[in-house]
Parts: sequence; C-alpha cells; structure tokens
Amino acid sequence: MSSLERGLDILDLLASAEEGMGFSEIARALVIPKPSLARILRTLVAKGFISRDVITKRYRLSPKFIRIGNVLLERIDLRGAAREVMLSLSYATRETVELTTLDRDQLILIDQIESPEGIRLHQHIGSAYPYFHSNAVGKVFLTYMDPQKRRNVLKKIGLPQITEYTITDIDELERDLERVREKGYAFEDQELRLGLRRVASPIFNHEKRVIGCLSVAGPSFRMDLRKKDEIGQLVREKAKEVSRRIGAEV
Repeated sequence: MSSLERGLDILDLLASAEEGMGFSEIARALVIPKPSLARILRTLVAKGFISRDVITKRYRLSPKFIRIGNVLLERIDLRGAAREVMLSLSYATRETVELTTLDRDQLILIDQIESPEGIRLHQHIGSAYPYFHSNAVGKVFLTYMDPQKRRNVLKKIGLPQITEYTITDIDELERDLERVREKGYAFEDQELRLGLRRVASPIFNHEKRVIGCLSVAGPSFRMDLRKKDEIGQLVREKAKEVSRRIGAEV
C-alpha cells in the first residue's frame, strides 16, 4: 500500500473520530508500521490537513477541510443556481456562455453552454485561464478583489502581452477595472486570443462576496463592438439573477 493510500485512510479514519485519535490508536486501527505512520502524520500536519493537540497528543482533522467543503458546496450550489439562467442567456445571445470560479488564484471554468453556431468557442470544463489581466473573467475578479490581494496576484502572475491588444500597463489596467465597477461588467477585446471577444459579470453570494463569474464569449465578427453595451447589460442582469438565487441582495 502506498503512502498516499495510507494517508487517505488516516483522513477517512479521523473524519469519524470526534475527539481525535492518538498515535497508537491510529496504528492499531489501520495496521500501519509505526515508522511509516509517524512520517505520514508529520506530512499531513505540515500540509495543514490534520492538527496535533500539544496536550492530549491526539490527532484530528484541521479546519482546512471546512474550507474545502465550503468551496465544494458553493460550486455545486452555484452550478445548480446558474444552469437555467445560462440556458436563457445562451438562447438570447446564441454565443457560448461560461460559468467560472476563483480557486487559489486560479480562474476555473465549472460550466459551459456552447453556442449553436458553427464557429464557436469551446473550452474543457475544469480548465483554467492562464492570466487575469487579459480576459474579462479575470478583470471581474480583480475588480472586486481586496486591493492588497490584487497587487499580490498581479505581482505573481505579471502582465505579459498575449496579443497586440493585451493591456500590459498597470495604470491602464486600473482604469479598465474602474470601468468594470461602474458598469457592472468587463469587456475583453481580443486580449487573450485574436478574433475572440468576451463580456463577463460578477456573481455575489449572501455575504456580498464575488464567488463566480457569468460570461458570454464569441468570435469578434459576431460580437460586434456596437453590441458591447447591449450584451454587457444583459450579462449583468443575468448574473444578478444567479446572485439572487443563491441568497444575495443585488
């Protein structure tokens, strides 16, 4: 049995132990050699998955699992709440509709309804956007992000030029984000991929925190610049509808 399998068995065991378990109890329950068990427990503690009480010396799951569970529940609830709205938006625009969340500084696509048109955008569910500054989804999350966190994210990832239209100047980006806050939607004009435009709006939860992003993406020859505000307002209202479905007052 691999260390990974044993580690998962330990987590499963501790999940059912309300008062935690001591080293010897875990060793007996799972029949793991003590040297191996000690090594695995040290790793799990170091990674923050379990904690060890310095007085009782008992191990238990850490609060990290609460965060993981909350993220999972949010995603499940968000997909369910958004699906009908996404279908409506797809019907209205005939373009690809996307649902995205932010997970540890990564923009993750969690649902998508493809355009019925022959030329359309397609991405795999679970795929991540490579950058924040070069797409409408990333701009939405940057706009509503804590300023210090935003600076840290941009410092870590940078503002590389992806296409000739990509914003690479921080002051210009800040002005763009201010427009996002004013209008309630972000616009992407071939900044991530030539020939692609995207409009995105934030989805809020009951704590007024942005937990997702609703977006419409399509080829630039169909998503004409003259339609930008019309589509933007539609996406914004549909995103508000999803927000209300999950308890937000918007």
